Amino acid sequence: MTTLQLPVRWYPTVTPEDVECLETNGSYLTATWPLAAEQSALVMVDCWDTHPILSHLENSGRIIREVVKPLLDTCKAAGITIVHAPSPQQAQQYPEWVRYAGDAELGYVPPAPGVSTAWPPAEFRQRTGEWEALQRPTYLRDVSGYLPDRRIVADIAPREGEFVVATGNQLHRLLQHRGILHLLYVGFATNMCVVHRDYGIIAMSQRGYDCVLLRDGTLGIEAAHTYAESRLTEATILQVEMLWGVSSTAAEVRAAIEVAG
Repeated sequence: MTTLQLPVRWYPTVTPEDVECLETNGSYLTATWPLAAEQSALVMVDCWDTHPILSHLENSGRIIREVVKPLLDTCKAAGITIVHAPSPQQAQQYPEWVRYAGDAELGYVPPAPGVSTAWPPAEFRQRTGEWEALQRPTYLRDVSGYLPDRRIVADIAPREGEFVVATGNQLHRLLQHRGILHLLYVGFATNMCVVHRDYGIIAMSQRGYDCVLLRDGTLGIEAAHTYAESRLTEATILQVEMLWGVSSTAAEVRAAIEVAG
């Protein structure tokens, strides 16, 4: 069994007993984790070939070319399981997605009886009628045209022996069947899909898996005043390090694989 000696870091939310517990006294901790390649998976979230935010598309494309693609090739050669997680609608465009899909993902399970959708009222959920003043439009242009034909970037599209998942339950079944415990995450957008999807870092860490976010292989959706310094990406990485897992880099994973032979 090949074992990677992977440097990781995290950020405790409280200080040691001998250090006054102030936020200004916090600091990173580091360790080298021994990760068995056969018990590890590279999870690639939303590596799309098109996006309505052109700056994000340009920057994510560069990361895919320069970081994710070399990492994918190295991980596959080392026996690390490759999992593509491109959102449910996009996942179903790949034939690989049916592996480990359950009846619910395949549409064979009817809605659970007794589950009411009467509250909150439909007009409130849609912010119409008397609640129209509470509308919060976040899409100021029609982005629906990007959805039907969106695919995983061709250079890293699923290949023989790789997996595609649409849900967290499907990913969990895959990991359980293959005996995988450690999840190496890359992909987009860090502050949205990578952490918040049901196969993302929060959900999978709550299931008990080791989640390692690779800092050089991810990028968030930024605001105008955070873009230059990627502050939302940085803040989300720090949240992961404080709450849900640890971080490392794709470069460190590749170096660990090289050392392990």
